[in-house]
Amino acid sequence: MLELKKVKKPAKIAASTGGGMSQSPFRPQYVEKKPPCMDTCPNGTKVRDYIQFIAQSESYDRPMDESLKQAFYMLTESNPLPSVTGRVCPHPCEDACNRSEKDNPVAINAIEMFVGDYGIKNNLQFKKLTDAPRKEKIAVIGSGPAGLSAAYHLAIRGYNVTIFEKYPETGGYLRYGIPRFRLPLDIIDAEVGRIKNLGVEIKTGVNIGTDITIDKLKSEFDAVFVAIGTHEPIKMKMSGADSPNVYTGIEFLQKAASGELKDAGKEVVVIGSDSAMDAGMVAKRLGANVTFIYNKGTLNDVSEIKEKGSAEVKEGHAEGIKFEFLFALNEIITENGKAVAVKLKKMKLSEKDASGRVHPIIIEGGQELTLKLDTLIYSFGQKPDYKGMENLAKNQNNEFLKVDDNYLVANEDKIFAGGDILKFGLVTDAIGMGRYAAYAIHKKFTGEQVIKDERRIIKYGDAVNREGKNMYIAYFQTSERQRRTSRDPLARVKDFDAILNDLSLDELILEAKRCMSCGMCFDCGSCFEYCSQSAVKKLPKGLHFEFHLETCNGCKKCAESCPCGYIDMV
Repeated sequence: MLELKKVKKPAKIAASTGGGMSQSPFRPQYVEKKPPCMDTCPNGTKVRDYIQFIAQSESYDRPMDESLKQAFYMLTESNPLPSVTGRVCPHPCEDACNRSEKDNPVAINAIEMFVGDYGIKNNLQFKKLTDAPRKEKIAVIGSGPAGLSAAYHLAIRGYNVTIFEKYPETGGYLRYGIPRFRLPLDIIDAEVGRIKNLGVEIKTGVNIGTDITIDKLKSEFDAVFVAIGTHEPIKMKMSGADSPNVYTGIEFLQKAASGELKDAGKEVVVIGSDSAMDAGMVAKRLGANVTFIYNKGTLNDVSEIKEKGSAEVKEGHAEGIKFEFLFALNEIITENGKAVAVKLKKMKLSEKDASGRVHPIIIEGGQELTLKLDTLIYSFGQKPDYKGMENLAKNQNNEFLKVDDNYLVANEDKIFAGGDILKFGLVTDAIGMGRYAAYAIHKKFTGEQVIKDERRIIKYGDAVNREGKNMYIAYFQTSERQRRTSRDPLARVKDFDAILNDLSLDELILEAKRCMSCGMCFDCGSCFEYCSQSAVKKLPKGLHFEFHLETCNGCKKCAESCPCGYIDMV
């Protein structure tokens, strides 16, 4: 989208016009703001830009295919895995969307999935920023979201990148930690394939420390980016926990993904919170009756699932998974070396602590529950597996790597790191860290500094006029949020096919038009219509408007009527 022209404020402003009309010392100025969707995206994706490009397709007489193609390139400027994140990102951008001040936030995640899938269906390939190859060689350890992101951002800048992956196939946690009904394998393969087509070499089945040492990588490459993720489960120390039919959540998902585990038995008990639901849903598809012991403490009863449950919990409940709330594991009962049942004790929520939080605590002498089982799955978290990289500096109080602001590992001069080994977070967190680490590596060799975005964030709830009313919301009409549908629960539990359906093209366009273009002009013309002093002039299509301040009296009507908050009075 083109910038609006800006006109300098006159050096002197009279106190009043000749006709006696009083003047304000303030004058309008176009100032682009950062939309909250972009601000809350860990990867800094230009959400507003690509959605508005779709929304304005008709008004600019662009064929929709052209708009979708360009939207794909706007989106992948920062995120090379849009079809992945469109399915598995919990979309913090939507939580901050200003549209929620009017009705419901824009379905950004659904739009991202559509645009990403459009790129796959139309075989859109990435474009390099330069055709000149650089002499530096970069090694990336791990082909999960952080590693793939770093490889992409380095490869489009001309670097020779080699990824080393310990698993037989690429994707890391995307492939081995997320079930294929949530993230289909062909989506992973397509988005990884585009990165390979940039010239990135990927070597699978390579273990650092045995097949190749970290010191050898340091000697053969100019920089090393470590993105090994957190595949090491945190195991509980309880008698019976080492039984062959007791798995951590990540172990169960990895074994199911690799085909090593094809039968979980008739009765499966899963202990954990939202993230453990994937394991329960996999077990359901393997033919088991699943009982989920939900220990997060945010739900007390099955009746609360519809209103308060996470997306994962709602999906599992719809598929017929049984729930037990506020129970703690007390004992694993074993026979002949295998777990056959669990004993659970009822819990209650504590009083609020100093931080205002409540915690589940066991009720002494309270209800007990015994459940027979063929398989027990629990999820208490994960940590990195540093085998072959034991000497890398860790944080003092945890297992995560210690890095500086440029993602350089402490006490190292060419080893950078990102992803879950810095903090356990979202897929989008990992993609963002891969991106910014790539920028840091690029700066190391070129001195080029990536410009930080210092624009003010525009929050509509904070913008009120002198009557205390919201300045921007009134312009927009209430409109229904377009929602992706899911396959019928009774049908989908019979296979591992994708749960989620894309929006239709018509739904996509309707949803894109709900975007309020926060902080940037979208040619509504309100400033022109409300100005009674002829201080706002129309420019040719695409150039928007400009101010002619010699006739402006500073009445603020343009600023107060601008629905995207693009005008400041200065």
